[in-house]
Amino acid sequence: MNYRSDWPEIGLSSAMSEGTQAQAGNPPDWMDESRVGEAVVRRVAFKDRFESKLYGFPIWNLRLEVENLEDDILDARAVWPQRAICEAIERFVTAPPLRAAYVFSRIVKTEPLYEPFLKCGFLEVEQRRLYKTRIEEIKAREPLSLDESIQFLSLAEAPPAQCGSFREQIFDVCADAFSDRGYGRHFSDPFLLERLAGRAYIQAAMELNFERLDAGSFLLAVDRDSARVCGFSVVGKKPGLSFNMYTQLLSAVRKEYQGRDIYLGLTRLLVQKLPEEAMLLNATHTGNIAIQVACQRSGRIHLADTIVMRRVLTHGS
Repeated sequence: MNYRSDWPEIGLSSAMSEGTQAQAGNPPDWMDESRVGEAVVRRVAFKDRFESKLYGFPIWNLRLEVENLEDDILDARAVWPQRAICEAIERFVTAPPLRAAYVFSRIVKTEPLYEPFLKCGFLEVEQRRLYKTRIEEIKAREPLSLDESIQFLSLAEAPPAQCGSFREQIFDVCADAFSDRGYGRHFSDPFLLERLAGRAYIQAAMELNFERLDAGSFLLAVDRDSARVCGFSVVGKKPGLSFNMYTQLLSAVRKEYQGRDIYLGLTRLLVQKLPEEAMLLNATHTGNIAIQVACQRSGRIHLADTIVMRRVLTHGS
């Protein structure tokens, strides 16, 4: 049996599973391992090049893995004492590439990692809620009526003469939806906010989406009377263990159109685009009640909650 600290973030159904998980996804930028009895404790880290460039500071994502847990033990705490976890974390943060860095890790608070991360100087900066739903399960739900004055289409299906306008309006929707607040560490972590406002992160993330994704990945809600984009969702493949996992990278609705089931309409369009056997993994934030209600109305199934903990390393820290 194996354990992976960020299991909900890649769509696994539980923390414990059979088989090797270490090689899933992109190759790590740094990896090290040690033994605790028969178990192998592995530290796997990825440098977030987009955020590192954006914030002008090295930003690293850390996960912990344990292999060779006894088959009859279902609780990682039984073979993974806190002292060993602390030692594993400290071995990472004292590694040569990390002399100056912002290190974050996504974990489940009720599992045995939380206290060791606290003891190692990590702070809690974000609370996330994850939903994992098969497309066929969303399709099977009884459809709810939608506002007929709103048209739902992808940017690839838009009239060519309107594509430029729709693209610019997507940025307008972002500015409207995230003008005064947002959720996640990009809007709440003092270290990041000293360098960049949260809405500037959204702007940069959208620019990156347009660079990397095709027009069919941008789902739009458009007011039929005014040709005004009132909401959107960006859909992409989710890297990880499954080759058929998708996620909504970013969704937003203009404030004046909120409460009109825009997200539900975008979901209905999304399920038409994806195969029924595909899996949809959504991440939102525990403080964002509106999107949680929208997820429930659209048929998404709650998987787990995670927290993001981070530590800022400087020379000599």
